Amino acid sequence: MTTLLNPQAMQRVLTHSEEYRRAVGLLNENWDPEDQPIYRNVLEAADVHFARQLQMAGLVGGTTDLGDYRAVNQLIMRHDQWFSTGARQALLASFQD
Repeated sequence: MTTLLNPQAMQRVLTHSEEYRRAVGLLNENWDPEDQPIYRNVLEAADVHFARQLQMAGLVGGTTDLGDYRAVNQLIMRHDQWFSTGARQALLASFQD
């Protein structure tokens, strides 16, 4: 089932804002492996929420289904260093009781 984005989210999509690019990067697992660990700009919970909105709206499918526990768990295992603690919690929140 697809959902509609609110006007602010649609503006981010239409202008390809930084938030949009980060969310698409998350969905497509598109990070720079040469990025230095000290300066790495990790993904935050807001990036996860926006990526989930984009996927639910059917705008960006991505390589990882954020609604599938196994896919999310594998994503975290493959790219743990790219997620803040809040982002990891946001990724797993919908699967916890």
